Amino acid sequence: MKQNTQLAIALPTYNRAEYLDLCLTVNLPMLKQWAIPLFISDNGSTDHTREVVEKHSLEYPFIHYYRNEVTIGPDENFEKVLCYPQTEYIWLLGDTYRLPSEEAIAVLLQSVMHESFDAFIFNVAGRASDIKEQVYTDQSKLLSDIGWHMTCLSSLVYSRHLLDNADFRRYHDTNFMQLGIILEYIANKPFRINWFPHYSVTGLAIAGAKKQSWEALTFDIWTKRWANFIFSLPPAYSLDSKLKCIMDHGLKSEVFTFKALTRLRKKNILNLAAYHQYSRYFPFTIAIPSSLLRLIAFLPGWVCRIF
Repeated sequence: MKQNTQLAIALPTYNRAEYLDLCLTVNLPMLKQWAIPLFISDNGSTDHTREVVEKHSLEYPFIHYYRNEVTIGPDENFEKVLCYPQTEYIWLLGDTYRLPSEEAIAVLLQSVMHESFDAFIFNVAGRASDIKEQVYTDQSKLLSDIGWHMTCLSSLVYSRHLLDNADFRRYHDTNFMQLGIILEYIANKPFRINWFPHYSVTGLAIAGAKKQSWEALTFDIWTKRWANFIFSLPPAYSLDSKLKCIMDHGLKSEVFTFKALTRLRKKNILNLAAYHQYSRYFPFTIAIPSSLLRLIAFLPGWVCRIF
């Protein structure tokens, strides 16, 4: 059987051998069905990532493994893994995610056989099912509807021509390169992006296993960096769509609900120092009134345990 030339999976990874092992175990059966190649970019892992890949390569020959000799930034590693495949479409998949059903992959492959799209967007655990299935051709509507959702790298399938013309460097070290290259590319040209809300990637969990988390950087990433990133987008995007996209992430991803904020206070991630450092971004990123947010930041951590 020859490798599929329409679709490849691009998987960046770093020091998560246990999760990578589970990810390959659950996803390879679907890839085998259509001979979909898998490209892995190991960002210089020091655990047994290579051994995990070698084990699975024995049963599936279309795994292509690359290892960075020096650990680079995550955005740079995303760029490398997206540039390895030469298929028509490339699905960027995190190493802690499961692909949607076989039906979803079949629908995707059927779509690319009959029409040309710049990208496909899939749901994540059904979190954006309130937005109907559609083909987006308006930049501001896309940003307003699902821009917040597209921050999840595993939801994104890129066309080869989009990646060949992407301005990767502009979005290095932003935490949002995976989204930025799409929004930059479609800003001033006709485009077609297909949104599939009925098919979801889902997260993988391993009892007792730890994985790197951005929780300690919540306010830096999801207030300062997020707001600056969206405001920096080209003027093709309306101000209203930018403002809605910024606020929607905190609301719809539930990063900044009342319950989430009290949890951050209990962990001392939200405190007076964080409040004063990032308060200028709160009106754009957090829907809770600033007076209540300030009160939570003032409260002793033990008080928040009652919520």
